[in-house]
Amino acid sequence: MNVNNPTGAEPVPQSGFMMDNANASLSFIPGKTYRLRLINVSAFSMFYFSIDGHELDVIETDGVGIERTTVSSVYLSAAQRLSVLVKAKNDTSLNYYMHADMDTTMFDTVPDDLKPNISAPIYYDRSHSQFAPNQDVGNASTFDDINLRPLIRQDAVKPDHQLNLTFDFVVTTDGINRGFFNGVPYLSPKVPSLHTLLTEGDYALEPTVYGPQTAAYILNHLDMIEVIINNLDSNNHPFHLHGHSFQVVGRGDGVYDGTNKSVVWHLDNPLRRDTVVVPAGNFTIIRFRADNPGVWFFHCHIEWHLESGLAATFIEAPKVAQERMTLPQSLYDLCTASGMSPVGNAAGRQGLDLRGAPSGVTEIYDGFTAKGKGAMAGCIIAALLGIASIVLYAHADPERKAREIVQQSSQE
Repeated sequence: MNVNNPTGAEPVPQSGFMMDNANASLSFIPGKTYRLRLINVSAFSMFYFSIDGHELDVIETDGVGIERTTVSSVYLSAAQRLSVLVKAKNDTSLNYYMHADMDTTMFDTVPDDLKPNISAPIYYDRSHSQFAPNQDVGNASTFDDINLRPLIRQDAVKPDHQLNLTFDFVVTTDGINRGFFNGVPYLSPKVPSLHTLLTEGDYALEPTVYGPQTAAYILNHLDMIEVIINNLDSNNHPFHLHGHSFQVVGRGDGVYDGTNKSVVWHLDNPLRRDTVVVPAGNFTIIRFRADNPGVWFFHCHIEWHLESGLAATFIEAPKVAQERMTLPQSLYDLCTASGMSPVGNAAGRQGLDLRGAPSGVTEIYDGFTAKGKGAMAGCIIAALLGIASIVLYAHADPERKAREIVQQSSQE
């Protein structure tokens, strides 16, 4: 993230592996059923996972139990977790490969030396090297998590409060390509927002005390919150909410403004998880109950996008949090040791005095500023004066003036 990367091209990974090992493998005992807990710990890459010759029964997403759903492959964005059951075969004459394939559509370029298709063997019999034919689905997977249904039923209810978060990437006033919600790239405050909530009393109810560029939203205790996420970018983005599992209640093309007819609603026991992929040029609608007082981060889980500012802060039930919560002294000491103020608003001051709070990084104004208008007016006036001078000179008779001078001289 620097001025020499105006398009915001992300670093493409050089490699990938499963189970923290380039030579990973599993052993299956015939007839047994195995639970595989799949976790995408990448900073950027999204993966398709499959096993040659085996079906996958999805039973969990991001810690939420799911009605058993049989698929041939699954898709995991950065930060997503998913559990599948795999029934081992009774025949040991063949071994099989499991595959984790990078979604290369996310990359601006694919290096020639990158191997995006990662495989690891599952052995039924390690005494031979006979493997089943490769059935790697790669990027052809049709898996869509929105069709999954939680084991514990929770139908969607009407929201009490709605947030509209529209995001994109642009070059900002500091010359860097940044991500932002509603025109505001996130800048970390000088005081952690949770400390601000717990030390600012009634001011904790004011979004501004958390900083002009923290995209802070105050949520009332126990309200049903609906968040509309509009993706104006040309890539998919995984959004993660701390402190909650949310319902994925709607999705559609374009921007949702309350009237967009492309929305497909999922209100009967909708998918619940804490990380959702918002497709390029699409919108996704999520809902959650504000029943966990505190400060919760909502952000894109692609590391480079979080760093660039694609994040917001949900300030949930501030007064309830103040009544229920205390921070250990060690956290205050940690702030002090790090050179941060452990108390106060985003500037380390009190109340609405935000002098010195991180700010000033904004979208470049599309049009003329006041200074620009003044400069343009000055240029126009100077140009008109220049044109007038040329016209006046063109209509003058310099020879007549010369004759008058000569005549006057001769008379003298």
